[in-house]
Amino acid sequence: MKERVKQAVPAVLVPLLAIVSAFVVGAFFLALAGYDVPAAGAAILEGTFGSRRAVSQMLMKATPLMLIGVGVAIAFKGASFNIGAEGQFFAGALGVTLLEGILRDRGLPSWLLIPLLLGAAVVFGGVCGAIPGYLKARRGASEVVTSVMISSIMVLLVGFLVNGPLQEPNKIYSESQEIVEAARLPRLQGNSNLHIGIIIAVAAAVLAYFVLEKTTYGFQIKMAGQNALAAEYAGVNPKFICVSTLAISGAISGLAGGIEVLGLTWKLYVSISPGYGYNAIAVALLAGLNPLAIIFSAMLFGGLNTGCNQMARTLGVPSSLSALLQALVLLFVVAYTVLQPQILQWLKRGKERC
Repeated sequence: MKERVKQAVPAVLVPLLAIVSAFVVGAFFLALAGYDVPAAGAAILEGTFGSRRAVSQMLMKATPLMLIGVGVAIAFKGASFNIGAEGQFFAGALGVTLLEGILRDRGLPSWLLIPLLLGAAVVFGGVCGAIPGYLKARRGASEVVTSVMISSIMVLLVGFLVNGPLQEPNKIYSESQEIVEAARLPRLQGNSNLHIGIIIAVAAAVLAYFVLEKTTYGFQIKMAGQNALAAEYAGVNPKFICVSTLAISGAISGLAGGIEVLGLTWKLYVSISPGYGYNAIAVALLAGLNPLAIIFSAMLFGGLNTGCNQMARTLGVPSSLSALLQALVLLFVVAYTVLQPQILQWLKRGKERC
């Protein structure tokens, strides 16, 4: 029991210190710019928890971050750094749009059409994730480079398609045709944009935690991630782990893109993602790559987004402060992770003196 508590302290301490430090620095910049810091903090809380609509908006923003964060965490656990989740998100959104265009006139019911479309998102995202994994396993190519390259290709491909073959019928806007009613995800609240995607995201996080902590495959992922040579000596195939974890990571990121189209935008366009694929890396790192903790980490980042928008509306503070706070959180997570032994030693000395 004591050993578990000792292991849990760093896992909680590092994110907590990172969040507090980020907000302290953010408050300093606000004060330096002449803004009322307490009023700004109140506006952030109001924009996140001030009403049912605010909470719905926060959860809506957290949904793609949660899914992609889980995918990134699985890849990182296996020592494969999936930096191309943004492109996999676009791939999933594209897969949904393409298949919906094929099936839109078939009159399929929602209970059949939606799973088919989400399946396409998973396949498209999984392929974009598996390619860097295969190149790393077979050719030794860096998955960081190849995943970023494929990500750029997918974003540019979507840009080409929504201005060409997939452009809406009137050829006015750079977007695809709106999906049919039967393909739209059910709303959890009739007067809000919150849909069942948040339930899917939480379920995916719980399932990922179970796989990583309670199954042989999850143990193999962590073993290969910590020491590939030792894992291979123990009978684990590190190449298979590399390809499979990146494929799963891409599939979950693609699912996030599919859910975004079916649940929120109902169409595909170039700016469908405000950087979910990159922000989700910070979400996963803040959570210590723990899928259950990613649920709350994603909500924090979603709350920063909606809260800072509220702050911009009420106080005139630039909404870019949200991006600044997210960057500061990531910066402090990395810093405190590196300094973690020294911090724990300092706390231990302080406890002994007391």
